[in-house]
Amino acid sequence: MENNISGPPLRGPKPGGTEPVAPISKARAAVLERLRSSAVPLTVDALAAETGQHPNTAREHLDALVAAGFATRTTAHRSGRGRPASLYAPAVPEQRPAGYAALAAALARHIASTSDDPAAAGDLAGRQWAHVLSGRAGAGTAGSAGTAGTGAASTCRTVPGPARRRRTRLNVAASLRDAGFGIQGNADATDFTLTTCPIVAAARENPAVVCAVHLGLVKGLLEGSGVPEDGVELVPFAAPGICTLRLPLAAAT
Repeated sequence: MENNISGPPLRGPKPGGTEPVAPISKARAAVLERLRSSAVPLTVDALAAETGQHPNTAREHLDALVAAGFATRTTAHRSGRGRPASLYAPAVPEQRPAGYAALAAALARHIASTSDDPAAAGDLAGRQWAHVLSGRAGAGTAGSAGTAGTGAASTCRTVPGPARRRRTRLNVAASLRDAGFGIQGNADATDFTLTTCPIVAAARENPAVVCAVHLGLVKGLLEGSGVPEDGVELVPFAAPGICTLRLPLAAAT
């Protein structure tokens, strides 16, 4: 008798950050870093123009990154005659030890069982994570999670222009990639899909804690930038294969 178990696909991103990483050259690593800093997939010509490389050299690096599992290649929609361009995007960026996800799950269980407000505790933990990533360790550790970003945001004395706000949003996306998320965004760097998550198993078990940590991480990365954290929207398990993240287009007032 055949045991055929089926069901709807799981919503949310795939596990990420556990693939083995092989050494690559400095030139190839620079190309990979450029892919990770882009909010949209890049063509060979676009990457060559941005890095000053010959297109053949850029293509060689990109194809090698794809073969090594560091990047993915898709085909753009045909817009005219000729072959459609290939689009390159980063794959999961770095290795996570097997115990990393287990530790995250244990910490999430502890917060969920001991905190009077697990979501607020997760938010504060995420903000502290952001401070470590941005070299501001110790900032915002006192006080509640709901006020952690207020003081930092008030230090931004001038309203940033559109280009600076977009750069800030791109930096947030790059930090999330470095933290182990697979992330893709639109040209304005306002709407993103999270395609992999380094601790998705822990998030499924305790979403109120883990997803609050991720939201706090994003808000912490925006502190002091002039991009308002009130407009940040993270939708966990929004659809099969993804979570969604929206960053505000307007400046804080």
